[in-house]
Amino acid sequence: MNPGKPYLMLLLMLKRPWTWMMSVRRGWLACAAFALMSHPAYAADLLGAYRQALENDANFLAARANAEATREAVPQARAGLLPNLSFSGSRTKNNTDITQNTILGPRTSHSDYVAEGQTLTLRQPLYRRANLAQYRQAEAQVAGAELTLDKERQNLAARVAAAYFDVLAAQDQLGFVAEAKKAYYEQWQRAVAMLDKGAGTRTDRDETKARYDGVLAQEIDAANAVDLAERTLASITSRPLPAAALARLDARRLPLEAPTPASFDEWAALAENANPELGSLRYGIEAYTQEVDKQRSGHLPTLDLIAQRSYSASESVSIIGSEYNTSLVGIQVSIPLYSGGAVMSAERQAQAGLERARQQYEAGRRQMTLNLRREFNNVTVGIARVRAIEAAYKSAALALGSTEMGVKAGTRNTLDVLNARQQVYGAQRDLGKARYDYVVARLRLKAAAGTLGEDDIETVNRWLTAAK
Repeated sequence: MNPGKPYLMLLLMLKRPWTWMMSVRRGWLACAAFALMSHPAYAADLLGAYRQALENDANFLAARANAEATREAVPQARAGLLPNLSFSGSRTKNNTDITQNTILGPRTSHSDYVAEGQTLTLRQPLYRRANLAQYRQAEAQVAGAELTLDKERQNLAARVAAAYFDVLAAQDQLGFVAEAKKAYYEQWQRAVAMLDKGAGTRTDRDETKARYDGVLAQEIDAANAVDLAERTLASITSRPLPAAALARLDARRLPLEAPTPASFDEWAALAENANPELGSLRYGIEAYTQEVDKQRSGHLPTLDLIAQRSYSASESVSIIGSEYNTSLVGIQVSIPLYSGGAVMSAERQAQAGLERARQQYEAGRRQMTLNLRREFNNVTVGIARVRAIEAAYKSAALALGSTEMGVKAGTRNTLDVLNARQQVYGAQRDLGKARYDYVVARLRLKAAAGTLGEDDIETVNRWLTAAK
């Protein structure tokens, strides 16, 4: 390094501090640009947010891990129906003192010998009712876990959509408040100028100032709402998705269509078969049915086929030096006679669990029907609400124009303009929220029926337009 360079840099800092600061700033901007280019691209639309959530949402990942763990129940239960092969072996060194009574009195002899033995046993269950019930129960549990995973996936899609459009709604509100602040400030300044010229009133000045001060507080609340909505979405996707970068809903692409099929009874019939939560509860009933069978089989005998090969040498002091090779094939029967009432108690417990599973299914079916009816109504009512607010917005915009013309004609005052403008901003906000609610209700209706898939997210995604 040139030893004079530090002094030149110091001289530049002293003589041209602004030039030095600008060069440092450019350096930091270059570093920030490099960091952004090296960082993975953020999702900018609903489909991207959903795919990120599939990889990062803790609830969905927990359900997926639970499904993976439950799948192992089938091979474990199947093992109880397959052959079992075992081997045992031993080798011991023995030191034995043998005392015998003889005519000459007790006589003791000492023997040192090595005993060993190996046994290879094959056991094939022929009739074990409990093992068969355990296998069927495991199959039902795995099927239920798979449906639970599907339910969590559909719930995740609905949660992502709700959080995504909550961000857009909060951003819209912040934008409307910013527009209102600008308009109220201009009205306030105009009222002040008119009062200074003697052509205005203190009432107009004070009213516009009060509206301006009020919208400042609204702006703080709106900015906080945007931050909270962004953090809620980020908690699902595990990635920050700034509101300004999200694709917006294009009203021209949004179809206001009634649910298909149009009959609620058809939706209910569809949900009875397709809803994954109901399916999981049905498999829960099957699992407890097999549990009852498994506990009841404690009264039944078991039957096994046994094949065994064994070798032994010097098993005892009386056969030192003797070797035996034995092979056997046979049937082993075990008949339970009395277990202190444990089997009957376990069966009653399983019966109670079965009844609980049946009632849980009925409660789930009723809740599903209620959720389905709510979302079905939200879609149908949402269409009418969007159209009604569209009409209200057009009327409010026309009223604002007429009021502004009335001010010029002297028939209206500044307060009338403020009220008309506030109605326009309120209608804009309500219209955007109604459209978002309608889209989310469509997705939630399919989720309640159990038919929500990525293709539905892709359909909604086509209604969005990239952020500018």
